[in-house]
Amino acid sequence: MKKYYIETFGCQANIKDGQIMSGTLDAMDFSSTSDFKEADVIIINTCSVRQKSEDKVYGWGLKLGNPIAHEVQIYEKKGNQVVFVTGCMVGSAKGDRKRYDMKILEDKMPWANYMLAPDEEYKIPEILVKEGLISDWTKKAIGDVVLAKDISNNDLTAYVHISTGCDNFCTFCVVPYARGKEVSRTEDEILHEINHLVSRGYKKVLLIGQNVNSWGLDTKTKFKLRAGSEHKIPFANLLREVHKIKDIEKISFISSNPFDFTQDLIDTLSLPKIDRYLHMAVQSGNNEILKAMNRRHTIEEFKELVTKIKKAVPDITFGTDIIVGFPGETEDQFMDTVNLFKWMKFNVAFISIYSPRIGTNAEKTLKDDVPLKEKKRRHKHLTEIWKETLS
Repeated sequence: MKKYYIETFGCQANIKDGQIMSGTLDAMDFSSTSDFKEADVIIINTCSVRQKSEDKVYGWGLKLGNPIAHEVQIYEKKGNQVVFVTGCMVGSAKGDRKRYDMKILEDKMPWANYMLAPDEEYKIPEILVKEGLISDWTKKAIGDVVLAKDISNNDLTAYVHISTGCDNFCTFCVVPYARGKEVSRTEDEILHEINHLVSRGYKKVLLIGQNVNSWGLDTKTKFKLRAGSEHKIPFANLLREVHKIKDIEKISFISSNPFDFTQDLIDTLSLPKIDRYLHMAVQSGNNEILKAMNRRHTIEEFKELVTKIKKAVPDITFGTDIIVGFPGETEDQFMDTVNLFKWMKFNVAFISIYSPRIGTNAEKTLKDDVPLKEKKRRHKHLTEIWKETLS
């Protein structure tokens, strides 16, 4: 039996993509291995959201603490394996929105045989036919069905894509380039998949999109929405439909943004199956920095939204994403974020140091003028404040 190894970096969307690739390989009679040295197929499923994420993939030797890419290079040269690089790093170099040239990746990762963007990962079977690892009959036998590996964990939570891509273009973010235009799956497709998952024993689902709030909306409408507005949105109705599925016990979703979190969506949060944890990326506590980030909310709107949500669901908890050291961020502006943390008391906080991402609007138009030493100090201080609010 041939073996495969998948190393996935990044968010839940990447994890779901890894499950699909794994399920497809299982269907072709490959078996998973935890030792890439013995694998016939290696897939490195990449993240591009931070420079550190990309550095892990480039893997310039042991000094980065992640020798995978370095060792793959050695084994690939022996001709023992077919090596794929997939995910957001490749997506950033392909398609209409590419932010750097494919040659950059090819030069830095000469050990990769194939590089596939997220929307090209379905090509793996035909490539394996070409490489002589499977027969054309095997490829035809599995057809074009998207097969997600049945990775059952203790709490039986299934990841379900409801949309792919993003059109928000926050100035620091690579996602609109890496995953392309925002495209929503149909309600029928989503409900069919969830019902199928229920038949396989799943009790909990995590609905995934780069911004789930805008699921099913046309471009003109989604950019008109404001936090707390009375506009009825399709995503709120989708949650109600999933809630009706008898054997589903818990419904979670990620990610939500504050700027289009409407009253309609707030109302659904009190449904008994909806997770009492809500992740909303605020990114900064200062309005000028939010504007520079092209975030469509103010801190006042965010606080008013949180107040409404807490009133509707008193036992809810919150998580967020924050960037410190964004271009132009002064000490006073940073302290606005510190004060937000003292007011908010986030249960979960992913605090990141700003790093310029090639091809983004921030990298093109804003000077990265906060010294690294100061960024690290702010990261440490905000982390300490956050931990204090947990006690």
